[in-house]
Amino acid sequence: MLEVPIISISINEQLREFINKLVSKNQYENKSKLIRDALLRLMSTVDVSSFESIGDPASIQKQIVGNMIIIAPNDINILRKLNKIENQYVDYIVSKNQHYHGSETIIIFLIYEGNLQDFQNIVVEINSIKEIKNFRYLIIN
Repeated sequence: MLEVPIISISINEQLREFINKLVSKNQYENKSKLIRDALLRLMSTVDVSSFESIGDPASIQKQIVGNMIIIAPNDINILRKLNKIENQYVDYIVSKNQHYHGSETIIIFLIYEGNLQDFQNIVVEINSIKEIKNFRYLIIN
């Protein structure tokens, strides 16, 4: 099993309240997911090549295989948002399966092959769809 490092941070009361509100209003499943998503969004906007101390910036260009599982309401507006994202990354999505669970829920399985940076970008975009019930992703290599 892959060990995920745990870090502790200090924040002021205003930030703590903001995080708690986002989690309590079901914007995020938990505090860890909120912080990970925020960091992924930051990584997609910051030019890490200008940072000398973070190691090899080429590691972000590393080619990976990953999978994503999306569980969402079977709603045309949500499906349109997902299709728009899929079309942006069509060159990287090598497999897609959809399963309908009753008439109210859709489960989508995506297999991704491409660089880590684009995988992070697609994860952030999918996470930004607030109506999605559950979203999980895994980098295989």
